Amino acid sequence: MDIVVIGGGAAGMAAASKAKRINKDANVTVIESGSFVSYAECGIPYFLQGIVGRAEDLLHYPLEEFTEKRGIRVIIGRVVKKIDTASLSLILDNGSAIKFDRLIIATGARPRIPDGIASGVFGLRSLESAIRLRDVIDGSRTVTIIGAGVLGVELASTLTEAGKKVKVISKYDRVMPQLDPDIGKILNEYFSSRVEVEFSSTPVEIRKEDDAFAVKTTVDDHVSDVVIAAVGIVPNSNIAVDAGIKVDQRGAILTDDHMETSIPGIYAAGDVATVKNRITGEDEMMPLAQIANKAGRVAGSNAAGSEMKFPGALGSTLVKVFDMEVGFTGLNEKRASALGIPYGKTMIRAKSRANYYPGKEDIFVKILYDSRDRKIIGGQVMGKDGAAWRLNTLATAIFAGFTVEDLFYDDLGYTPPFGPVWDPLIIAGSVSMRE
Repeated sequence: MDIVVIGGGAAGMAAASKAKRINKDANVTVIESGSFVSYAECGIPYFLQGIVGRAEDLLHYPLEEFTEKRGIRVIIGRVVKKIDTASLSLILDNGSAIKFDRLIIATGARPRIPDGIASGVFGLRSLESAIRLRDVIDGSRTVTIIGAGVLGVELASTLTEAGKKVKVISKYDRVMPQLDPDIGKILNEYFSSRVEVEFSSTPVEIRKEDDAFAVKTTVDDHVSDVVIAAVGIVPNSNIAVDAGIKVDQRGAILTDDHMETSIPGIYAAGDVATVKNRITGEDEMMPLAQIANKAGRVAGSNAAGSEMKFPGALGSTLVKVFDMEVGFTGLNEKRASALGIPYGKTMIRAKSRANYYPGKEDIFVKILYDSRDRKIIGGQVMGKDGAAWRLNTLATAIFAGFTVEDLFYDDLGYTPPFGPVWDPLIIAGSVSMRE
């Protein structure tokens, strides 16, 4: 059996490795358009900051791990131009053809670049682009970031800590609009006290002038050494569309719980593909590393003949903003309202450790729950000391179908250095029970 994977990122290499493990006799080939496979894309902001010294430090495994130890053929620097479903073959940019019995599309996504932007503005999605950007960043003083979502806020934080003067352009009235306005306001005040943010603004024109960029927005004009676009991504699904594979309105490849596409024998995983939202049951694009790895493994297993099912995801997201841990999982108020879900909500502020123990910090926890069955459907956290593990506990609770009562009675471990007797999550559950 010939199993071919297009894309050597998290999903692609997870798929290839699982397929080879399941079927040791299969010929497994990965075709990657770039120069690297299996690297930590989430570590790129810290590479740009300088905490991660070398680009090679972001590689999960050297190429030889796959080619020599796992027996996977890896072709780098080649682009797949066409999927020929009639002949079950791929046409590469050098004109050569590769046959397949099963195909896995893991081509990822590319940065969305706003209209009216000059060449030289950076989009950040690959290790190659990070290496080029770091060379520029190292010799620059001022940086403009277009977009105030997770990536924009994370980059602004790391680059400010690296000594750069950063300005963020946000089309919203706050940063990280994925958060609800109440908890989002707290983050907004914290972030904008450290980074200059131009709110309710969009770029009109960005043009290169000598060694800098003239940035004109709907609010103001300024000059910046470097401009980074962080306004979202576009799935690299063109070859799938050309092959007649169904995609959603964003262009993400639609998949079932086996990660199989609308064409039998062709699978997709990672940022280019949808997964099921565990709460709503809807197909969604959730471009996150853990989801990509797991969906890739499911795709690889099924392609190799051993059934696995992807049970859905919540889109759980964590980000470090200076010394603040910020995260969200499941639905926010805007999404719940759009879906017509009657919901209750609770937001509390509590201490991260026992009140008498040194190092305690405020932690903000917000939960949303379905008013009909009181199951938790969303969570948001923010704090400097242990907020991240509270977010992960909330994600586990939602995944398991916890009610607010279940959250209250959850038997969390306790010791003063790690949390108070009444942990912030227990308090959130208790307050919700009063509603």
